[in-house]
Amino acid sequence: MKVVIRRFREGKLQEENFQVKVERGTTILDLLYRIREQDPGLSFRAMCRAGICGTCAVKVNGEPKLACTTPANGHGELLIEPLDNSVYLKDLVVEHKDIFARLKRARVRLEAYKETFVKPSDMQKLWKSKDCILCGICNSVCPSLQTDREFGAPSTFTKAFGVVEDPRNANSEDSLKALLPLDIQGCVHCKNCDIFCPKGCSPEILIKLLEGKMLKKGYIQKREEDFGFLGF
Repeated sequence: MKVVIRRFREGKLQEENFQVKVERGTTILDLLYRIREQDPGLSFRAMCRAGICGTCAVKVNGEPKLACTTPANGHGELLIEPLDNSVYLKDLVVEHKDIFARLKRARVRLEAYKETFVKPSDMQKLWKSKDCILCGICNSVCPSLQTDREFGAPSTFTKAFGVVEDPRNANSEDSLKALLPLDIQGCVHCKNCDIFCPKGCSPEILIKLLEGKMLKKGYIQKREEDFGFLGF
């Protein structure tokens, strides 16, 4: 199979072609390791190889994917490149610091616990938030983040939902207020993040729920340009 790697070298993206043997069950990550045997200098990230750590996210034929869970067979040709909306470091490796810096800025953490009995049903609505692996795929397809770097980013709001709604959070109101500087209304609700999230976390839905909560409490006002996308 012909594989084209669009890699970041010498300050720009450059394409290189490789021929790689692919059989049934071969993943994109397997493919990258085989290409590294031909070119030991190829850089990419990978850790768990089980769709849990999120570090191996790349674009495959124009769509962001987790390399370790994406089959390589079934394609006549493959184009693999680094994620969009990212700071390129080397080859397919992009900077992840921004993801964690935004979480820190929004104080996405339980700062104070309250003792309470939590049933599994109480936690059910948090599952999508807790399933987020911070792979950055949602951010890479977010048009709001592309035009406004101050926008909180889908990954931030996805994780924040699990903190704000956690029944053990003694300061849930403060957790919600901490999101105000992140301009949650900058989300255009295009649903790109929902479409491409590899874990089915539905970031846009969680953003909509947080936005609705802020509107209800009067922390923000509905913008006329929303054109009813929120449905409130």
